[in-house]
Amino acid sequence: MKKWIARFSIALNLLIVVLALGAWFNRDVFISAFVEQLYIARVSFFDSYPLEAGDVVMLGDSITHGGEWTEIFPAHNVKNRGIGGDTTAGVLKRLDPIVASKPAAIFLKIGTNDLTHGPERDVSYQQYRGILNTIQSESPATDIYVQSVLPRKAEFREEVEAYNREIREMANELDITYINLYPSFLAPDGSIRDELTYDEIHLTGQGYQLWQSLLTPAMSGYRIQQP
Repeated sequence: MKKWIARFSIALNLLIVVLALGAWFNRDVFISAFVEQLYIARVSFFDSYPLEAGDVVMLGDSITHGGEWTEIFPAHNVKNRGIGGDTTAGVLKRLDPIVASKPAAIFLKIGTNDLTHGPERDVSYQQYRGILNTIQSESPATDIYVQSVLPRKAEFREEVEAYNREIREMANELDITYINLYPSFLAPDGSIRDELTYDEIHLTGQGYQLWQSLLTPAMSGYRIQQP
């Protein structure tokens, strides 16, 4: 069994336990506490295993967190800095050690959680801009790639597309590369394609394979140099 399958199975079983407990207790409070503890645990791990100059950083929420990026891009010094449940506020809060490491590139994909449990939309956009401004000012040699928010349930289509328009304009204004993942994941009914997800948010292996194919052209410039 591949490592990512085993880890995915463990994570899924843990999620089932969380949801089951949530049925007995206040679900929203319980899940909020779980997400908070996950954030603390992940940041502690990141502090213990800091990035190095020249790394390629995958920065985002649970969708990024769920990818085994060293297996997806084995020829690259790629590091996972995703945290399940994270928002623009959470990324901004933990950004300093990332930019201090002077990574070669940051692939940012954040915002879907802001749609459901983030701040007012204008505040979310300000925080997103703050992330980009911080990277540009503190690590100007780092290449930045803004990735679109993926489709969710069809009812979120308008909100997701509005968010993507805003961050695309932001990227263009700041001369940052925008990678539009959204159309490739979109089903005709406005939701995320069924075969790419198991819960209309998170990705299946096929979803990660599609994501890999869309990122490969940008990743080609960061291959590990062979001696």
